[in-house]
Amino acid sequence: MSQTVYQQHAYRSNQVPPQKPRPEKTLAQRLLSAGQRMLPWSRPTQTVSTRTAQVSPSQWQKMKATAPNQECFWNEQVLEGLTGNIWARVYLILAGLAKIVIIFISPMFIVSVFLTALLAGEVSADQIMDTFLWYIMYVITPCLLIWGQFELYNRGYWKPKLLRKLLDARKLFELNRRTGMVTLYKRGGKVRYSYPFVEFDCILATTPSQQGLVNYSLLLAHRYSGSMHGVPLGVLVTPHETVAEYYRLWNMIQCYMDVTQPLPDILLLEEARPKDPTTVAYDQQTGRNPRYWRDMSDDAYAEAITQIEAKQSKISETGPEIDIFAKAS
Repeated sequence: MSQTVYQQHAYRSNQVPPQKPRPEKTLAQRLLSAGQRMLPWSRPTQTVSTRTAQVSPSQWQKMKATAPNQECFWNEQVLEGLTGNIWARVYLILAGLAKIVIIFISPMFIVSVFLTALLAGEVSADQIMDTFLWYIMYVITPCLLIWGQFELYNRGYWKPKLLRKLLDARKLFELNRRTGMVTLYKRGGKVRYSYPFVEFDCILATTPSQQGLVNYSLLLAHRYSGSMHGVPLGVLVTPHETVAEYYRLWNMIQCYMDVTQPLPDILLLEEARPKDPTTVAYDQQTGRNPRYWRDMSDDAYAEAITQIEAKQSKISETGPEIDIFAKAS
């Protein structure tokens, strides 16, 4: 089964095709690469970045209950890097305001109309009905449409193509475990480039902040095309992490792309584990509980993460280094 799922060019850390040497950098590239560190290729371990998309079991269960048809950005096949959409923020604000109007303002409006009619004593039933009809037509109906459509959209039931194009998060990149390809996208959703995973170098770049602190960013740079556009892996973790955490993230990315290794053992990927052949074989061999993370309480989950961090602080962030440029014997 694994041979049909994983394509020929899927990444295998124990069968890396010898890569061509890195081309010489131009002067401009050398100047731009100042302050950068190249992270080594390695035989990945099960070390994970606990800072990656931190979601608790209760949050995960709520998301699945709210939007059962919603695909996770990370699964057994692809890892998608996404960025926010300004129109989605506007839409979220409008839906929130509509919800407030329906739940809170409308009851107060109804009570105030009746009190006014009761105290004034000269307001007729027709005037009250006209007021209610006006309010229903010009306030309740638009708010119900906005809030109702938002709830349906959020649950994955009604996603008109035009609205989806306007509101969905923009895809920055895609790492495909089954094909071994890395794809970077332009702003309009068009492919900027797509190359095999092993043809990239992982770069940890440092830039000073306005406060004089050092900010880090992790990216994949294609080794041979000369493209100045990198794959921004740093969007997967919370900002201002330690250098060691970026090493762990790189190890986890290599583990994810390596089809000889099981999927990284994190909450986000637990639901995908039964769909990946290598992971299925590993879990059967180790007797792993298929709902280990998802059935935890939030307190137990936090304690487990703390224990993982303590354990990982005493071991190497990555596995044994491998020479991807070694010539075939």
